Amino acid sequence: MIKTQTRDFSYDQKETIKSFFTNDEWDAIDSAMQDFQDYGESESELTDSVGRKIYELFKGDIRRGQ
Repeated sequence: MIKTQTRDFSYDQKETIKSFFTNDEWDAIDSAMQDFQDYGESESELTDSVGRKIYELFKGDIRRGQ
């Protein structure tokens, strides 16, 4: 099982992290992660972990429909 550290980030910190990539680049990362999860169980667990973090990063945008 993959264990990752989670912590709470401020709104400004999340915006900084999101600004590292364009929306198209985030879409490419998401697509690559979906492909990666098919390689095996440990990859699937890692993909789930990364996916949860990306969701947490963007969930405010999702709620607002952006």
